Amino acid sequence: MNRILFYMKRSVITVCMLSCIVLFTECKNGAVADKEIVSIEKAYDSDEVAFEDVAADVCIVPLISDEPLDECNRIRCYGSTAVICAGLETIYFFDDGKLTAELNRVGRGPGEYPFISDYIYSPGRKILYVRSGGTNTILKYSVPELKYLGSFEIDSSMSCFAEHDDSTLLCRMASSDGSFADYFIDADNGEVRGMLKKVSAFSVMMDGENAYYSPDHRILLELGSLNTISEVGARVGDGENILCQFDFGKDSYPARLDSVALDMDFVMEMVQYSSSREETIVSSVGRAMATEGSVSFWYGVGMLNNQHYCRITGDDIVKYSGFKAKGMDKPILPTGLTDNGYVTIIDGLAESLFDSSGERSNFTAELEKAMNSQEFNNPVLVFYSIR
Repeated sequence: MNRILFYMKRSVITVCMLSCIVLFTECKNGAVADKEIVSIEKAYDSDEVAFEDVAADVCIVPLISDEPLDECNRIRCYGSTAVICAGLETIYFFDDGKLTAELNRVGRGPGEYPFISDYIYSPGRKILYVRSGGTNTILKYSVPELKYLGSFEIDSSMSCFAEHDDSTLLCRMASSDGSFADYFIDADNGEVRGMLKKVSAFSVMMDGENAYYSPDHRILLELGSLNTISEVGARVGDGENILCQFDFGKDSYPARLDSVALDMDFVMEMVQYSSSREETIVSSVGRAMATEGSVSFWYGVGMLNNQHYCRITGDDIVKYSGFKAKGMDKPILPTGLTDNGYVTIIDGLAESLFDSSGERSNFTAELEKAMNSQEFNNPVLVFYSIR
């Protein structure tokens, strides 16, 4: 029953956010050249590693402010600038770890929002875009003043958005025929400039956000029975270049779920299929990156969404799990992406995160010291890459 409730909650929330629209009769856009498919068998079986054994370029950055920070749970990184969402109400701006601006405009008036559904920052325009909770309205604020600059409405139901360039956003939203697609929209008024491609109902439900797509990282992940990582062209209309297509062998979702409507029948079929696969089903895929010759991403397995890292280089597949650091009870898993790796928000009291053995690596000793030195028990950021 708990497993069913887990998938029901995840699925029903998404359906509600999409206004319970009956979607999708046709999903895939087959206009791009085929790519050899990589099959990742036994996704649940990966090499268990210690964080210190695979992490490189590790940097610990305490968050400094003059007052306690609310619980931080989402982060977008833009060079030395970290834009962090706390709960559903507040957005913090940090430069090199120091608080420089704070937005909290909960309300129903101009420039206010009931809660924050999603947000992105445009460093080029110095504008913060906030999707007002439960609506298709995007609010704009200047940075660092956070002066309200107005808003615009997306014409149809949307699930996520990202910045494509200084004047264009990439928005996943409903088409006129009820299907979903990735559209380029004007960053000032929300008008549609063009469509990149149609996407499946499965992808709309499972990927949640395009938080890691940016003008400098135009890497797009589409999910389904077959998963696709592509690089989108710089100009609107350039299309995409498929970098990698992969599935999870016997633990992939069935292809029939790629082309059904995003409605309660779809939700129930997802629940039933996921329940039947018990602890081997791949329950999430995200945080896709691409470097020359390889792609990488993280995926979750089973009801508990246990996280694994995967890197594909040609025919070579590397899979890691674990990521516990010496003396810590919980693994270090990425909260967000950076220009060349990952960032994890470490929040909470040090004594609740470290065991009593006293055994520490150089990394965990430095992290524990930084946490114990934090005023107000504010979070600490850990930046790193995976080698």
